[in-house]
Amino acid sequence: MTFRRQIKASSSRTGAARPPRAKRGRARALVLVAVAGMALAACAGSTPAGSTAPSGKAEKGGTASLAMATGDTFSWIFPLENQSNYEPYDLWVENEMWRPLYYPGAPGKTGIDYGISLASKPVFSNNNTAVTVTMKKGYTWSDGTPVTNADVQFYFQLEAAGAKLGKYAPYVSGELPDDVTSVTYSGKYQFTMHLNRSYNPVWFTGNQLTWIYALPKQAWDKTCATCTVGNAAATPAGAKQVYNFLYAQSSQLSTYASNPLWKTVDGPWVISGFDPTTYKTVLAANKKYTGPDKAHLSNLVIYSFNSDTAEVNAVRSGQVDFGWLPFSAVAAVKTYEAMGYTFKPWQAFYNEDVEFGYTSPQWGPLVRQLYLRQALQHLVNEQLYIRTVLHGYAVPDYGIAPAVNSPYTAPALMHDPYPYSLSAAKALLSSHGWVKSSSGVDVCQRPGTASNDCGAGITKGEPLSIMLMYSTGTPAWLSQVEAFATAAKSAGVNITLDGQTVNTMYSIAGVCPPGPCKWGMAGYASFMWDFGQNTLVPSGGEQFGKGNYWGGGYSSPTADALIQAAHTQSGKQALYRDETYLSRQVASLWFPLPDQYLLLVKNNLKGWDPLNPYLFPMPSRWYFVK
Repeated sequence: MTFRRQIKASSSRTGAARPPRAKRGRARALVLVAVAGMALAACAGSTPAGSTAPSGKAEKGGTASLAMATGDTFSWIFPLENQSNYEPYDLWVENEMWRPLYYPGAPGKTGIDYGISLASKPVFSNNNTAVTVTMKKGYTWSDGTPVTNADVQFYFQLEAAGAKLGKYAPYVSGELPDDVTSVTYSGKYQFTMHLNRSYNPVWFTGNQLTWIYALPKQAWDKTCATCTVGNAAATPAGAKQVYNFLYAQSSQLSTYASNPLWKTVDGPWVISGFDPTTYKTVLAANKKYTGPDKAHLSNLVIYSFNSDTAEVNAVRSGQVDFGWLPFSAVAAVKTYEAMGYTFKPWQAFYNEDVEFGYTSPQWGPLVRQLYLRQALQHLVNEQLYIRTVLHGYAVPDYGIAPAVNSPYTAPALMHDPYPYSLSAAKALLSSHGWVKSSSGVDVCQRPGTASNDCGAGITKGEPLSIMLMYSTGTPAWLSQVEAFATAAKSAGVNITLDGQTVNTMYSIAGVCPPGPCKWGMAGYASFMWDFGQNTLVPSGGEQFGKGNYWGGGYSSPTADALIQAAHTQSGKQALYRDETYLSRQVASLWFPLPDQYLLLVKNNLKGWDPLNPYLFPMPSRWYFVK
């Protein structure tokens, strides 16, 4: 799953359409591409093994080509996403044309890249109820107009309109713009957001300020193509009209390359070509770009493919400079290296889990038992899966952040609290009144709610059987869930595997909550949750907070309080306590996080490594060498 900003767990968006979960892991679910062992907090200037340290004379200009993952298409250009295009691959292309106020990730580092952000580090004051943002002077739009806080004000006007119209996918009740009571503007380059309460600067910076863009008011503040630009967005009614106009223009894919709206940019690239049938996108270097990281290349071509085979053929023919190798073809790495490609796994700062159906009438009473979730976690052999079916291209994941070196990962999440152990799983079950029957499946012999009973809602003689719905189409994922089911059987737990296509899973698992879950567990191939799409701090509110949309109905007053503390208490200690609690609670069943891309990059293309852990390729840094 990979939304730019996941639907937040604190959402109260009753009646709102849920985001298209299908695309969060769609391409990776089909490709299961990879990332191995990159230290995410390594210095941006380092050149680890497999890096592209310059060799030869750098050339100015040239055209590089990039392959998106199978099924991924750039198909939304307005940088306030609709539901269907709430995707990282839309976002990173948008961010090359319109820079966010704070850019997510740097080469090899989680967090914010202040060097290429439009604003300096924010300053919090008044007990963290106010945050002052100072924009960097010197940025101009491609039409020569300075980028100022008037453009940020225009963004706030449009964001509020999009939220009220139900056409802005990242909106969640209670967060931007709801958590801002007012904004004051000082001169042209500074503004102060007055907040409705104290917030943790770490969380607010990483998960709120990163959504803000400067948008070209002088070109976009109008309600029709032939209308005069003015101050229409200054009123709520006018802002809705402007939003509807821009939204409609973004829906017209055939005009992307010709529409003058999309030519006014403040980033290093501008769109120059687009095919609405194949989604081939051409970006040209913005010659009037005034910020850092000016594009070395003249053009970037972005290809989309409807199959792994088509992408591999494009790499093999030399059509693609920055491509990838399907997981199933990893044995062919040496062949591609001999063809002049550099092989490099790309690790992402996401997490992988299998959701529990807490609200299921049939399986809910089982999965709501902490001891049972702990026993199930003891049956997930992460190290084995990484070593065998994932061929080492994965990292352990013991909670809502992966076990990688990042300041956003609690120290406790670097170690497995429930290592693989059949004996530990059996002991947990037997100590709570489960006895193996003649069929080999445990049955409850001690119903009740005492600390050593089976638990509320579980009847005497009930078999310990749970349905696991999983996404089909990925052999490596099937191998993992089958191995898990086999281990569970040895421990007396019957795991019924229910394979479904990804789209079918979204239609079943994607409606719980709010409706009762019709499954006991639900697992998607490849990563499940994304902190990179302008949501950088993994507090768990997205999945497990009150009113959550993606945690299967998980509900815990303790977790709610810890999540709230992570959002409001300064520093990272509250965040770490929050992460650790959800990990120990086994709020979801944690599985290893597969690497996201096995990159194949032509040897003469440099500047792309170290890699951004949020899967932003940052092509303005790329260049060719002779």
